[in-house]
Amino acid sequence: MQKKMILTIGTFFAGTFIALNGCTPVNKVKRTLALNDLHIQAAVAEDRGDDLGAYELWSEYVNRRPNSQLAEYRLGAVELRLGKNDAAVGHLRVAHDLEPGNMVFLEALSQAMEASGRHESLMRLLRDTVGEGEAGSGYLRLAQYAQEIGQMDEAKEAIESAISQDQGSSAKPYLAMADFAASIGDSGLEIDSLRHVLWFDSADETILHRLESHGLIAGPSLALAP
Repeated sequence: MQKKMILTIGTFFAGTFIALNGCTPVNKVKRTLALNDLHIQAAVAEDRGDDLGAYELWSEYVNRRPNSQLAEYRLGAVELRLGKNDAAVGHLRVAHDLEPGNMVFLEALSQAMEASGRHESLMRLLRDTVGEGEAGSGYLRLAQYAQEIGQMDEAKEAIESAISQDQGSSAKPYLAMADFAASIGDSGLEIDSLRHVLWFDSADETILHRLESHGLIAGPSLALAP
């Protein structure tokens, strides 16, 4: 009876020691290595095009280490490819919230919101983030998605804001306006915008051909200063 009691007490203290030892730096290192291996396996699965495998691995990674912006993004991107759009929005929003200003995260989140039909939330996000990225790029991003979901007035206003903010430093917002004008059949606005684009490169063959398609004799003299 006494011997049995000693064994029971010994077993209790051994279990207590193991439980306490689980918090040692050595075990923390082991857990970190295991997590790193999981990260590698998930990335390899993506490289192989195995989205289902990558989804399972990234899900496990995020469960074990939530709020890792890279893992949240990678999981969200895989979910988007698999058509799990609502879940993708959740993970990609976390990634963007953790690292605002990351254009890759923001673009992926925007795509997921559009795919999930969350158009009002998408527009609110894009308005709130017009300052993220290069000067004027936020307005062009807003214009792009506004156009895709049929909000043409907001798209035009956003491009006008991009032109104003850019202050004539690049052809990009004018080209965006030309493409917008072509999409709604406004030939006058398209021509004016293309002439501004020509100011930045008077030998741009694509722009010259577009102007010729409107019956103009294209040449450097058509260029308009911003």
